[in-house]
Amino acid sequence: MYEILLKNHKSIKLNSKQFQFLKIIGQLGFLNYSQLTMLWSVVKRTYSNFSHSMLKKWITQYQLLKIRPIQKRTPSELSRPVYYVSAFGMRLLSKYHVTYVPMKYLNFNSHNEQCTEVTIQALFKAAFDVDLINNPNQFPLDKDLNHLIASSSFDLDSLDLRPWSKQIKNYKAYPFVPDQLISFNRNGRRCEIMIELDNRTEDNVIQIQKIYNYMLYAKQNPQKQILMNIAITDGALPNFKFKQRKSLHNKVNHLLNKFNNSTVAHKYSLASLYRNTNNLLVTIAGVGEAHVDIADFINNKNFTNFSISTLRALAYSLAKKFGKKIVFQSNPKLQKTNFDFFGTQGTLLGHMIYSHKPIIYQPVILGYEHSLDTFINLTTYIPQNCIYVFPPRDHKLLTPSITKFYQKQPGQAVFSHQQGMIYQPMLENNINPNLLFQLLFTKNHYYRYLYNFFTTGTISASDKTNYIKLTYLNSSCYPLVNRYLQPYQSVLQDTSPRNYMKLQQIAFRSTPKEFASQLNVQDIPLEVLHAIFHQIPIKAFSSPYNSTLYNNSFDPIKYLYLPDAINPIKRTKISF
Repeated sequence: MYEILLKNHKSIKLNSKQFQFLKIIGQLGFLNYSQLTMLWSVVKRTYSNFSHSMLKKWITQYQLLKIRPIQKRTPSELSRPVYYVSAFGMRLLSKYHVTYVPMKYLNFNSHNEQCTEVTIQALFKAAFDVDLINNPNQFPLDKDLNHLIASSSFDLDSLDLRPWSKQIKNYKAYPFVPDQLISFNRNGRRCEIMIELDNRTEDNVIQIQKIYNYMLYAKQNPQKQILMNIAITDGALPNFKFKQRKSLHNKVNHLLNKFNNSTVAHKYSLASLYRNTNNLLVTIAGVGEAHVDIADFINNKNFTNFSISTLRALAYSLAKKFGKKIVFQSNPKLQKTNFDFFGTQGTLLGHMIYSHKPIIYQPVILGYEHSLDTFINLTTYIPQNCIYVFPPRDHKLLTPSITKFYQKQPGQAVFSHQQGMIYQPMLENNINPNLLFQLLFTKNHYYRYLYNFFTTGTISASDKTNYIKLTYLNSSCYPLVNRYLQPYQSVLQDTSPRNYMKLQQIAFRSTPKEFASQLNVQDIPLEVLHAIFHQIPIKAFSSPYNSTLYNNSFDPIKYLYLPDAINPIKRTKISF
């Protein structure tokens, strides 16, 4: 317990999770209500609402937080109330030797709010990113099945969120101060995540100078692994200046092209210098996607195995399409290499082999959507007719484009092994194990919503979902998920969904909890699942448990594109 006396001689006692919650707020400076809710879920290790009544208690009874209401004076002002640690709360943190941002240094502006948004989103995604395929050593369950959706590999205690000046001893020696530093140790090596928020007030020359500064920092600290995360304001977190999403595709592509053509001292290619800085990875994305890179780095994602599986599926589909033998042959060196997140960048996964005369070998390279490495590699390898494969995702992410190449090489929209392509597969319902866990989690934790749906036709009074058509999960992931469920004597049966009227009769004879215990996960329509998570006040951009509804079956050839546009919607889809 963490205890401190109030003025009336009463004491406030916080448990370890409550204290950790207060500590992170103090280190970040201030949070809006949605950010508080996401952080509370991360600390609690399960979806948990930080209610308005609880917030009021922390402000009035505990006296640990203060509210700063909306004060519209300049375009950079905040467009919603925010909350920060009170003087009394800072006394409590000081008592236990916790570093925090002093009140006089709190800058209440949209720039800092967006940087905090990227940080909190990243923590949330890392905490709840149950990735059984890419990270098979994860165990997404605790012994009581309470934390059904928290990733066991995520350790919030291991992350240092203190300001740059508190983490780096000789910080004044460097010509930059990141907007946020997240550090931790992995396998005896220090890892640092530097978040640089671009609110579109700085031109590309300044951004490139920042990248160069980080390259020098990485060269001076070869023992560290460093992620420089450039997050560009895109309206994902609206403020008085950006009230809705603003297109950032041109902004990103101009920056990438400028970097690729830049030199140092009019002599050395900046791209070549970056290639040789093996302990630095630069990612560039909007605020609405930047957190994905940070979460993947924290969880040390290795996408090689799952990407190979999707490539084999692609080869099978192509062979079926053309009636010829086409196979994917993986790189034998991969089995001898212990990849980490950095090591997967630009990896040769193998070759797509076409049984022509002579046999044609088309190289396949693993890319990462937002990395500078990917853009540099695309300019080199796409003209050499390589396939660039990206990790399977719940939705399409921004990817680099080489527009100038396609301006000179028109008419490549039809499939050919003699052209470069990108392959960005989506996790359709039938190959997404997270959906099964999500259904099970909903059955165990949100049974009142399910009971309401089967007794009244809606999950709540505010539910406006159209339930005329219901979609049910048809998954091939039961064996994979059951491998993790067996130790808990909870195995999912692959059965057909039961009739709504039959389940309604069962609901009328049961209490909400009793009714949910009789449900199979296949009985829960995906529209209901989506509506339930829409009701939960956790506004994560990319929660794996709030995914878009996709088709039930995975068709690999739907995900071949030309890298001719950075906007996923405008990329040219390969036709057959």
